[in-house]
Amino acid sequence: MTDGTHTDSNDDMSLDGASSPAPSINPSLYSYHSSVDGNVLLKDSYGRIMNNVSEHHRLDKQHEMLKQMRNGLFFAVDDVRRALAPREDPESQPAVLDIGSGSGLWMIDMAKMFPHVEIVGIDLAPANLSESPPPNCRFECDDVNLGLLHYTGAFDVVHVSAVAQGIANYRKMLDEITEILRPGGVFLAVDGDVHLWDENQQLIPFRAEGEPARGPGVDDYVHIYDWLQEQGPIWESTGRERIYIQLGPWKEDATTKDKWIGEVMQQNVLWLVDAFRPLLLSYGFFAETVDRWSTNARDEVQNLKHKFYIRWQFEWAVKSREAT
Repeated sequence: MTDGTHTDSNDDMSLDGASSPAPSINPSLYSYHSSVDGNVLLKDSYGRIMNNVSEHHRLDKQHEMLKQMRNGLFFAVDDVRRALAPREDPESQPAVLDIGSGSGLWMIDMAKMFPHVEIVGIDLAPANLSESPPPNCRFECDDVNLGLLHYTGAFDVVHVSAVAQGIANYRKMLDEITEILRPGGVFLAVDGDVHLWDENQQLIPFRAEGEPARGPGVDDYVHIYDWLQEQGPIWESTGRERIYIQLGPWKEDATTKDKWIGEVMQQNVLWLVDAFRPLLLSYGFFAETVDRWSTNARDEVQNLKHKFYIRWQFEWAVKSREAT
């Protein structure tokens, strides 16, 4: 399954369109103006720490890695292309919402692939773009935990990538996504599993059996597909894909492409080891425990002492075209 197209990033900015999805109207600590200096912005909220420059550099690499894994920008290719096909009415063109838009590269690639589609991104911190994005891109700084229903019926595709740990109630957000999608619209979810898998792709438990996860959304991504089934006939079809990525280039028979993906995954995890420290502290772990875990994890990953996989999961669902 592939969308068959890889694209670069960058170009020009801003939208005025009268038919555009309305900007966020919820009161928010995170609303911002384009004059904010994104290079120095640091946000610390509910334990979610984002330093734009370093985090967005990681997300840029992760974006390219995910494109290679999927052979494109999304699964459910036929459904997405149908949902985003040009329309005869110029006042009613398709629109995409990217929740947790990060560095903005997925949005920019989508804007270039679908120049007639409005692409809207929401994140807690503004994107660091080296150049202005295409004219059909709009970035908003907001917290989706404050709600999405001001966007009711505004989008044809909603994309949520690797932000489950920042969502206070993912199940509630899914209900809101069914409201903001137009009939026939497509929901796309992407998440990297926080667990490790051994060389036989067997799960390696990292906490005692029965011990609850700490922090909002820590394990929510595991339940996304089941929640989609639970939502019932609002979805006319659902699907999922699981891809295991080697943590570092340890497989001797790996292709050049798979070795590159493994190397990027290794760099990604090494960055996350340090970045997760404030998050883990906010979940109530002792500093000594977090520091010990971080030191051991960095040594393990950097020196490839064991052969591990990281599992990425992808879910999608198509809203019923009969839905109102």
